[in-house]
Amino acid sequence: MRLKYLVYCTLIAVAFYSCNKSDSLGLEIQPQDDKIATSVDTIHLQSTDYLYSAVSAQCIDSMSMILGEYSSNKYGGVKADLVVQFAPPVNYEFPPTAYNAQPDSLILFMYYRSYFGSESEPLEISIYELNKSTPDYHRQYLTDFDPNEFLDINESQLLGRKLITAVDYTVSPKVRENKKYVPSIKYYFSETVKNRFFNIPHSAYKSVGDFLNHFKGLYITTSYGKSTLLYLFEIDMKLFYHYSYRTKTTSGKDTTMTVNTFVNYPAGKDVRQINRIVRSGISGKIGSRDSVNYVVSTSGAYPKVTLPIRRIRERIESKMPSKTMREIFVNSAEIVFEPTEIDASKGAIPSPATLLLIPEEAVGDFIKTGSLKAYRNNEAQVMKYSSAKRSYAADVSRLLNKKLKDKTITDTSINYLLIPVDIYTDSKGEIIEYRITKRFAAAVIRSGKNAYSPLRLTMVYSGF
Repeated sequence: MRLKYLVYCTLIAVAFYSCNKSDSLGLEIQPQDDKIATSVDTIHLQSTDYLYSAVSAQCIDSMSMILGEYSSNKYGGVKADLVVQFAPPVNYEFPPTAYNAQPDSLILFMYYRSYFGSESEPLEISIYELNKSTPDYHRQYLTDFDPNEFLDINESQLLGRKLITAVDYTVSPKVRENKKYVPSIKYYFSETVKNRFFNIPHSAYKSVGDFLNHFKGLYITTSYGKSTLLYLFEIDMKLFYHYSYRTKTTSGKDTTMTVNTFVNYPAGKDVRQINRIVRSGISGKIGSRDSVNYVVSTSGAYPKVTLPIRRIRERIESKMPSKTMREIFVNSAEIVFEPTEIDASKGAIPSPATLLLIPEEAVGDFIKTGSLKAYRNNEAQVMKYSSAKRSYAADVSRLLNKKLKDKTITDTSINYLLIPVDIYTDSKGEIIEYRITKRFAAAVIRSGKNAYSPLRLTMVYSGF
């Protein structure tokens, strides 16, 4: 038995040695040039402050109708107005003349679930009627449009004013705390305006276009207050009226029935709502410190970042002189944007939740059409703020692999803009659209010249 045990041990030892020897030989016969070379490199980037002139004025959803004014010592001020069309219920039929319909009230409703700024500082809203023209549904408007294109801004076109606060203190705290409560602004138009609106010819209800010929819309602005921005998600006009008719009761007696009803005119997708945004003070603040860059959504302050393609190529070639660019693969290329001067106090201006790093040459198309071409081609990168890392991070490795390997690309550098965006997904969670954030959000990020932690690109690449 002892001899058999020794034989088994010897056979196992030989087999183990043979396997190890075989692996060792495999490594030894592999040429040195065939080994995978890996390198980690860091390149400092250039960044500058940049002001974009204007963005899309179209108000498509609940996150894009802004009304009010806000002024910040750090980020300047913004004032947001609205030009709004209203859609009639097409082919609506009023009661016959014999029913003697009479108007009761005409009310403008503006609903909002959120706001930025003071809850108690007064904000005066002024409402004007358009008298020159109405927005063209098929035209692309930008936020720097001139409202004088649509009306004469004077007392004759002023329909009324209303002083409000973001939190309606006439509503009890118990009601305000109810989840079903939706804050709103209600403005009752004058008797003159009500009667004129009620007497719009019934033929105008044949189409939206016919109605707009009789009522072009409203210009809604603020005439007092610099501490609040309302984020409206719905605007409606409602015409309340009543009519009476003669009928019989179940017992056969004659009686008069009175019906109270209303017509709703929504500022919805069938008509245009456009936001004018006027910025102030920001141009004197950005560019004043080269150690940081400003990101301010509503003001269009989008830092410009330069990706030095030629310098990156030269750096890689110097690190791996025996490899061609076709033999080199960029495994990761991370740009980290680090916010600084973070204000965590109550009521502070929020930081953008999502940033889009997009080539400057693609920005115009993105703003005008909402095109995702640059994103789908891996030329634009989306970054969400990480509270754990207190930064935004973009991996541009796909872009670099494409640019570095393509000999037809002779660009020495690529300029990008850093833009706050909102993300829209379908029912499956797939991204279907990005839109520029118009809600007030701002951040100060460290620039390429920051002495403490400069903006940089960290790469890991391999040569095969």
